[in-house]
Amino acid sequence: MSEPVAGKHVTLEAMLEARERRVERQNEFIKKFQCAVVSYALNIAGPVKRFPLGDRCFYEGKKEIEKQLGRLVPGGIFPCACTDAETGLECLWAADLDAAKLKSAMATLEECHPLGRLLDIDIIAKDGEKISRSAVGLPERSCLVCSEPGAACARNRTHPLDEIQRRTHSIIENYFHQKDARLIAQNALRALLYEVSATPKPGLVDRWDSGAHRDMDFFTYIDSTSALAAYFHDMAAAGSASCNIPPETLLPRLRFRGVAAEEEMFAATCGVNTHKGLIFSLGIICAAFGWHGVPFPDADTVLHTAAKIAAPALYKDLEGITPQNAATNGEAVFAKYGISGIRGEAAAAFPSVRFRGLPSLRKAISDGKSYNDAGVETLLCLAAHVTDTNIISRSSSETLKTLQENLQAFLDTQPDNSAVLDYAAQLNAQFIKDNISPGGCADLLAVTYMLHFMEAETRPA
Repeated sequence: MSEPVAGKHVTLEAMLEARERRVERQNEFIKKFQCAVVSYALNIAGPVKRFPLGDRCFYEGKKEIEKQLGRLVPGGIFPCACTDAETGLECLWAADLDAAKLKSAMATLEECHPLGRLLDIDIIAKDGEKISRSAVGLPERSCLVCSEPGAACARNRTHPLDEIQRRTHSIIENYFHQKDARLIAQNALRALLYEVSATPKPGLVDRWDSGAHRDMDFFTYIDSTSALAAYFHDMAAAGSASCNIPPETLLPRLRFRGVAAEEEMFAATCGVNTHKGLIFSLGIICAAFGWHGVPFPDADTVLHTAAKIAAPALYKDLEGITPQNAATNGEAVFAKYGISGIRGEAAAAFPSVRFRGLPSLRKAISDGKSYNDAGVETLLCLAAHVTDTNIISRSSSETLKTLQENLQAFLDTQPDNSAVLDYAAQLNAQFIKDNISPGGCADLLAVTYMLHFMEAETRPA
């Protein structure tokens, strides 16, 4: 946990003047709109009222207040005015509602939201009277640090300022670490579901059939994806909690959870390997996003951070693989051909995703194609260029070369959408017959989807 962030100190005189101006703005709002006013600021102890995480907390609270107002009047319009000052951010809303009802709703937010103790929400009735908590049958707020009444602790100075500040920053940091981890995990799960749902995919499980896989179907993937929800959250949270250490040292902290996730996957699928590769690749990408935090960086930056996480230990792993001790098909291919597969992709910052997957998906989406059709086209683009160890292990490197030449020749014709889907369906029939599955490309498609979804989180609102 970081220490409170240093910022510009404001004087007691400046704070008193800010309070007077706030009352003036409240009265102006009442006069203008002839209704109750919701007045919002943060409870930040000490002379430093503005710091980046505090501002993020303020806007999170503002969003929650507006949600609460929307619950009271669905679709209602509430005039709003914000003040940006060194003494703190403030916001006013005009709400033509019963003041007591407003107070009850906002007090619920203060009591129940994880950031609630830091939200200072006042309700001023249209006659200028400030509505107290006792007026709506509520006790006074508890202390930020302990469970005693807050006013008594403040009056008696029970807790030193640095203790209050540490508690304040702890509340904010914990909230956003969890919020960001949930968002990252949500997009990882969405990526897995989009990947398996994209149809038709040659040789792969989709909504039509199981491709070249006789031991799994669409619902096996749903079960596996559901089992991995907590894992992706944990990886993002681990990255966030480790933001103060170099990413090169992070993998040993992540590996135990990855092993546990594999066990959870196998338990959910009755021993079928649906997502082992993605447990690794999307796991470290979730950790990389968590390590950076908000504002999330672009895909290229995240993938290079993922490479820093993955590379040191993975190169060491590959050194010891021989045909005799290879434990997976990918390791057997590495021992025979020197092809590093998904490990090499990760260590090199996923070049296939950066230079093939993402450009293809972005263009297809910008051309108006659905996520399904864009995903199928992106899979074909990846399959035309990626040295997929799954294809090699099920056939040969010569077969992969021929397939890629044919795929590239087809893509060079710049086919329209229907031609791409028809070609994918024809290729699926061939792959089923020949027992070929581009599973490595499927994993990279999921990574591509994930990064595309996260790009939306980096754009300004």
